[in-house]
Order: sequence, then C-alpha cells, then structure tokens
Amino acid sequence: MTVILPFTRPIAGRRKTRRADIGTLPSHQPPTGPGLSVAGAVAPWVESFARHRRSPQDVYWLKENAELLSLLRVMQQRVGGGAGAGDFGDEAALSPLRPFYDRAARQLQFFPQYYRFILSICLDYEDLIGTGHFGPNTRAAELAHWVAHQGLVEAEMSDLQRAEARQLLARRGISLPVDPGLDDRLRRFVRRSQTFAIPNRKAAYELTHIVFYLSDYGRRDPGLDGAVQRSLTYAGLLACLDQDLDLLSEICIALRYCGVTPPSLWEQALTRALEGFVITPDGFDGHMDGYHAYFVTLWWQQICGPAQQPLGVDIGGLRAGALHIAMPETTSLLRPLSAWLLDVGGHSQTTAPQLWRSAVNEMTAQYGPQAGQQLCDLQHSSPMFEGFWKIFSRSGDCGSKLRLIGSDGLSLLPRSPA
Repeated sequence: MTVILPFTRPIAGRRKTRRADIGTLPSHQPPTGPGLSVAGAVAPWVESFARHRRSPQDVYWLKENAELLSLLRVMQQRVGGGAGAGDFGDEAALSPLRPFYDRAARQLQFFPQYYRFILSICLDYEDLIGTGHFGPNTRAAELAHWVAHQGLVEAEMSDLQRAEARQLLARRGISLPVDPGLDDRLRRFVRRSQTFAIPNRKAAYELTHIVFYLSDYGRRDPGLDGAVQRSLTYAGLLACLDQDLDLLSEICIALRYCGVTPPSLWEQALTRALEGFVITPDGFDGHMDGYHAYFVTLWWQQICGPAQQPLGVDIGGLRAGALHIAMPETTSLLRPLSAWLLDVGGHSQTTAPQLWRSAVNEMTAQYGPQAGQQLCDLQHSSPMFEGFWKIFSRSGDCGSKLRLIGSDGLSLLPRSPA
C-alpha cells in the first residue's frame, strides 16, 4: 500500500522509500483500500491542493490544481462514463475551489498569460459537478468565449500550446479559425522517431501531449501510425533507463490512447511504483515533490482499469493539511551509460551489438549485477530496442561521408575534399 506517515515532517535525508527499479523486482497487485465514496476520498486532496500547499497567487497553484482536476475527470469518465455530478456525490467535495471559480473572470482578465490553466480548472470543475452540459450558460463557457474573442491563442508561439487551446475551447463548442497545417506539423514532429531516442525530456513530453490532444484524451482515434508507436517506444526506453516514472506513465497512457498495449515490463514497473510513493500529511515544505508523477501513474492505472480506492489511498479520516508526496527511490542508469558512451563510443570501431555488450559489462562492473540485469530486461522488453540502441549509442564520426546542402536548401552536393 501507499504509505501514510504521521503528521510530523520527516527529517531531511531520513525518509526511506521502496525501490522500484524498472525490470528488476516482481510485480504486485494494484493498491486497494476500504470502501469509500468517491466524494469522500476526493475531498481531502482538493482541500490540500486548494488551500494548504500553495497560495492561489502562485502560478504553481494553478498548475497543481489543474492537474488534480484533470485526474479527477479521468476517474469520472472511467467510473461513471462521464455522467456528471452523480460520480462525486455533490459539489461539496470540490467546495474549496468554489472561491476561485467564482472570481475566475477577474483572474483571467488580470492574468491572460495563464488562460489555459484557468480555463482548464473551470471546465473540469463544471464537468465534475455536472453543470458542464448546460452549454453556453456556464462561467467556463463565458470564459472560453472571452479567450476566443481576445485572440489569446494567437499569442502562442508553440503548436503544442495551440493544440491544447483548441482542445480546451472545443469542450464548450468553440471552434477556432482553421490553422492551416497545424495537425500536419504535429504529426510530422511525432513521426520523427530518432528525435526520441536521444535524451530530451521536453521533446518527450511534447510527444505525449500531442497524442493526448489529437485523441482528446482517449475519446477518439488520433489517427497516428506505426512511426508514432516507434517514437513512443523509443521515449519509453529512455524513461526506463532514467527510471523516470512520471514520463513513463505518460508514455504508457499515450500508447494506450493509440490503441497499443505497452510492454508488460514497463507497466509492471508502474504498478510497483504506486506502492513506493510516500504521502505525508501536513509535510509539504513549498519545494517541488512527486505529486505529478503520482497523479499520472494513477491516471495510467485508471485507464487500464479503475482502482478500487480513489486516488490510490484513503486519507478521508485524516486532517491532511499540506500533503507531501515523495517519489519512490530509484537508480537511473541513463547518465552513467551516456557518460561511458561519450567517452568510449565515438572512438569504438565495434558494431552496435558489440557496443551494447560492452555497455552491459561496464554498467555491471560499476553498479553490480542488478544493473546489468536491468539493462538486459529492458533490451528484451521491446523488439524496437535494436533500432533505439543504434541511434542512442551515437557511434561513429558525425562528419564522415558528409555531403553539403546546396544553396537551395534541398540538393546534396558531393563531399568536398579534406
């Protein structure tokens, strides 16, 4: 089970968490708990995030509460098919957010740069309490129309943010003017698989979010092909190497939204990870913690099959206060493996398979047989590993057999003599 600690804050450096190394430990059953209404389980979490962890004037308050409500909406869809208020009993569980909802128009007018967070919170709030179906006669609908009329989406420099804004406004029936080529550009980005075989967390998160927006969070077929599956698999292999539970959860969600079952090794690791998070009532100290990884891992669990216990653990009987969520202890091999490749790989004349065997031997010598086994398990988790490794290992001279690009930007000229 997820651990509930006493109300005292743990001493720095003394918190012990359970290892969740990907591919090295046996799997366990998902967490379960005593029967509890969804509203009763949700209320302490909303109370904590709305009133105790951060101030509403903090942009991270917007981010955290938007992500909490997004998770609750996923739960609602899985449990009740998106039926509305019946899933959460009544509005009482979300009452700590009512003051923000009531003054959202002023917040949006004063902080238009945060319109996506503000609009997301209001949309989810209405959908969760069952008033979202009232159409244009809701506050979120009014805010969405204001956003569209003010042209806030036109201020976005990122295709990803434009896609998110389009998805948010569409929830209240607002269609933005056609942006020629937006979907084509998004698809071109996610189909370039080699991008995602090189460590780049920003690109990997953009990959998963493009899938979320194009699929409307699993409500429709995103129309993505095998190249996108390869991109997600490459990003997932990197997340496993880095023991990045947050990113791995999003990748497994995105694969399922594409209609693809993720490698069992990866999902077993996520199941184990849910047992390794440590939740400390009244333990938040203002620094970033593992709340987002916990939320997206629960999100993954929900789309695989609703957990018996809402939000993974029953804290309904506790004065939760400013909840602190600590990540499981993990051991990343990404950095040491990359450092070794930087030093050795570029000077090596060996083939990619030979370089892989040398890498396994080196990591085993440095970190023990468990590290070597972890790499071998990862190698066998996907038939795409060989292609991933050829790109990730970056062996060879980047200047070899180079041909120059012509002045037209298209034609290739013969390589100039050395």
